[in-house]
Amino acid sequence: MNKLPLAISGLLWCSLMPGYALAAANYEESLKQFAEEVMAESVRAKKERLAIVDFTDSKGTVTPVGQFLAEELGTQILVVGDVAVVERRLVNSTLKKLHIKEIESTPSKAVKGAAKAIRADVFVVGSYLDLPEGVLVTTKLISPLNKQAVGAARKTIPKTGPLGELLKAVNAPPPVKTVLPQDLPAPDGQGFHRNDLYEFVVRSLSKQDQHIRLDVTVENHSPRDLKILCLLHNTVLRDEHGTQWVQNVEDNRDGLCTRGMELSPREKDRAVLTFTAPADAAPSSQFTLSYHEKSPRRDAGFFIEGLKPDAPAVPVTP
Repeated sequence: MNKLPLAISGLLWCSLMPGYALAAANYEESLKQFAEEVMAESVRAKKERLAIVDFTDSKGTVTPVGQFLAEELGTQILVVGDVAVVERRLVNSTLKKLHIKEIESTPSKAVKGAAKAIRADVFVVGSYLDLPEGVLVTTKLISPLNKQAVGAARKTIPKTGPLGELLKAVNAPPPVKTVLPQDLPAPDGQGFHRNDLYEFVVRSLSKQDQHIRLDVTVENHSPRDLKILCLLHNTVLRDEHGTQWVQNVEDNRDGLCTRGMELSPREKDRAVLTFTAPADAAPSSQFTLSYHEKSPRRDAGFFIEGLKPDAPAVPVTP
């Protein structure tokens, strides 16, 4: 994506910052001097209509910074008005139409044709080098008749004002994509709940008579301690009839019936919970698990729907 328009759009805001006016003045003065040098070379070579080509970096690649410098140079020359400058978009579109990427490496016939099409007396090509003390810009005036250089100019532009802001935008490191919990793939299992602190997965659900055995894993992917399944009376199963299946102490002596699950940051653990149906429970085949988180959020409740006994463990759609 071209960062140039975004960077330029921020310059109005930047102009209100302390010290920006002075920095911009230094930048404008240097740019003006550079434009005067290019114009002096043009006048000396008796060239009155310039076509400024987008500047390149040290690797020969056209960049937003190179485009910006070419545009700024052309604008400064137009302000003075001693020589004419071909509109930059016309230069770019003509070169693209004629498949000209580099003036100096293109056959003379094609260069002459491009110059004739835009009525240019000379092409201004340039490159820049980003140095600690500033941006060193070097330009050459290339005659379309023989592709010979008829003039040259060089100037170090301070990295202040609009150029400084553009360089900050272009050189800024790309944003690091944070993988949010909802962006992670669905785990294998009967169902799961995932939030910004942890992932709770029902791996399997098996039923025998009036008992249901629930195999779950909980992974704490936060930097905080987690305490879950600690409210015994609120960790229940409800079937499709609304009947509540609960945990009994005698059925969960080796499980998490009373103490719940406590996980340190980044820790993962497994638990087996056994739920018992009331004596008058109707036959059932689908369940919803309700449970609570004690810490770090106080008594936050969650549920997982669509649990079926003995269903295969497959990736579950959130």
